[in-house]
Amino acid sequence: MKKTILILFFALMAFTMQAGEPGTGVQQMGKVIGTDASQAGGRSFPKRLFSAKGSWGIGLDGVYLGAKGSDSNLMMLLTGINGGFSFGRIAPVVTYTYADNLAVGFRFTYMGAKGNIDSATALGLVDLNMDLNGIALRLDCYSASVFHRNWFGLDDKGRFGLFIDSALSYQHLRATTSYYGLSHRAALTFSPGLEIFVMNFFSLNLSIGLASVYYEWSQVYDKAWQRTGSSNGFHAGTGLSVLDLNFGLNFYL
Repeated sequence: MKKTILILFFALMAFTMQAGEPGTGVQQMGKVIGTDASQAGGRSFPKRLFSAKGSWGIGLDGVYLGAKGSDSNLMMLLTGINGGFSFGRIAPVVTYTYADNLAVGFRFTYMGAKGNIDSATALGLVDLNMDLNGIALRLDCYSASVFHRNWFGLDDKGRFGLFIDSALSYQHLRATTSYYGLSHRAALTFSPGLEIFVMNFFSLNLSIGLASVYYEWSQVYDKAWQRTGSSNGFHAGTGLSVLDLNFGLNFYL
């Protein structure tokens, strides 16, 4: 699998280098294409070209975290911890710029997490200790989203730009521990971000969820797959969401 991903990566880079050679449709990035004015606030900003109409983008977002502990402590609450955890998220992305600095896109995301505590002791507040052994958790999550992106160019070279994504998504999550949990979510999410062009056809981007409105329904099952509980409802809020963190690279055709 790793070899296949590397082959596709270098093939895509070679293709985009060829597609990015100067031609008749080349435009100067960073040039002023209008003015963004607000009558209510009395402010105006020059609109700078960051992504030209007709551009296709292919990207890959991802993040990975992992740690292992041996006879370690956690905030004086757990002691003698032997275990570890890992968290990974990968998301291929396709975008199409239908107008200058405006694009629509599709993102498919897989997120997985595993954690285990082979042995640990929980320290109580009244000198009561409790052994924690053999706890394991696995989480698998799949989601698909359609989003709209609006770029704001920051410099006259067209290298740096801010953007805001508005995404409609569906998510399916399964958690396995001493029980099974299945969760479904339909959401509208707003995510600000920063994009930096390293080369004319290649950029890096970072974004994080800032606000969302979603409806979620879930069920909980025991080891025999007998349902023991369920919940559903609307939720809304603001705040940084690590689960909506996207860091990756993009190639423009």
